[in-house]
Amino acid sequence: MATDRLAFIPWNESQAGNFKTEYEINQANRGTSHHKRKWSIVYLDSPGKPLADIGFGFGTRICVAGHGNIGWDSIAADHGTGGANRSYTEVVELMFQKGLKKRYVGTIACDVCYSALGSPPFAKLLARELWKSGVKASCVLGYKASMYAQYYNWSGGKYTHRVVDSQDKDGNAIKVKTKDMQERFYGWT
Repeated sequence: MATDRLAFIPWNESQAGNFKTEYEINQANRGTSHHKRKWSIVYLDSPGKPLADIGFGFGTRICVAGHGNIGWDSIAADHGTGGANRSYTEVVELMFQKGLKKRYVGTIACDVCYSALGSPPFAKLLARELWKSGVKASCVLGYKASMYAQYYNWSGGKYTHRVVDSQDKDGNAIKVKTKDMQERFYGWT
C-alpha cells in the first residue's frame, strides 16, 4: 500500500465521523490538488496491520486525525461519535498496534487544531513518545491554528489546498496554506 498520504484515525470507523468524510473527499478530489496525493484511511477496526505497508521517504506522511486545542495532551474524537479521548501515548501505542515500524522514515502530521501550540504542544509530546518508543528517523508536524483536513479552494486559484484559519496584519480572519502555519518537532528535543 505505498501511498503519499495515509490518514490514521485512532477510533473505529463507526466513530470516525467527519474525519472519515474529509479524507474520503481528499481522495475523491485529489486531482484538483497541486500534488495529486493518493490518500488511504486506517481506522482501529481496519483489518490487519496497514501501517506496516506504508511506503517510506520524506514525502510520505501519516496524518493523525483528532480534535485538539492549545496545550491539550490528548485528542478528541469527532463530536457525538462516542469515541474516547486519546492521549499522545495511546496514539503511539495504537499506531504500533496497526503496524507502524520503528524504522519508518517519513513525517507524522497531527491533523489536529493547535497541535503546535502549548507548553508543550501535542505534536511535541507525540514526537517525544515516538522517539522514546524507537521511531528515530521521523519528525512530527503540528499546526499553529485551526485547520481543515480536506482540500479547500480558498483563493479561487487553479489548485485546492489544505488550509488553516489565520489573521492578516490587520487582524482580519483569513485562510492560509497549512505549510505556512506548521512546525516540525523531533523526539530528541
